Amino acid sequence: MTGPAGEREIPADMPALRDQYGQLWSWPPVVPPSPAALGASRGTTHDDGAAPTRCWLFFLPGAFTPVCSAELGWVDELAERLAPAGVGLRVVSCDSAAVLRKIADETGIRTPLLSDFWPHGAAARAVGEFNEVTGRARRSSVLMDAAGTVLARVRADAGGERRLQDHLDAVLGERSSTPM
Repeated sequence: MTGPAGEREIPADMPALRDQYGQLWSWPPVVPPSPAALGASRGTTHDDGAAPTRCWLFFLPGAFTPVCSAELGWVDELAERLAPAGVGLRVVSCDSAAVLRKIADETGIRTPLLSDFWPHGAAARAVGEFNEVTGRARRSSVLMDAAGTVLARVRADAGGERRLQDHLDAVLGERSSTPM
């Protein structure tokens, strides 16, 4: 389900997020902390090698849950399809960086996995996607630009899975129906 963008004022003192390799990503995590984090060795850079100008923050309630695991099965494909349009993809979870490293090692995921562990859920809260009852992020994706403006959202219904195509449609519109 695609939801409205609904801009939010992002706190200026947002903490950096740590990825599965220990690198710190400043807020908003659109531009990677280093060329290696962009994915230069993994075929996920843009055609011109430039850093993204927008990115999806792909929030997971819990990296090892069945639905999250299913969604992680297609995030690399989504990242590769978004890259030529100048759009990055960052998976964000309240799990620790160590847990996210284990996920990356076990699954071979190349998309950056960012820990929103401490302060717990700060990134999800900043964009209105933290569930205070469960203490986890909602199963949602937030498209942001480098200034931190929320441009679009994709949300799953309770117990449901987001669709790769919904993310492409929000970024590329009708062009996403044709192979890239």
